[in-house]
Amino acid sequence: MHRYECGNCNLVSHPFTLRRGAEDFGFEHRQRRHDGMHPDEAILSGGGGRMPQAGDWKIFAIVAVLLLVGLVSKVL
Repeated sequence: MHRYECGNCNLVSHPFTLRRGAEDFGFEHRQRRHDGMHPDEAILSGGGGRMPQAGDWKIFAIVAVLLLVGLVSKVL
């Protein structure tokens, strides 16, 4: 999981599965609170090899089934 942490105002975002989500959150925070400036203390944390949780496996399974259905429909 990834988080945006702003050391300037002590904000810590909620966890994001993708790094891009934390980056976007940080960008919008800087636009609103810091007039687009990037505080020295702002960091992205996380991404340390967490195993997927039960909800993640369900999403993976749904995507795999949809891809399989799409491939089968193209072949037939």
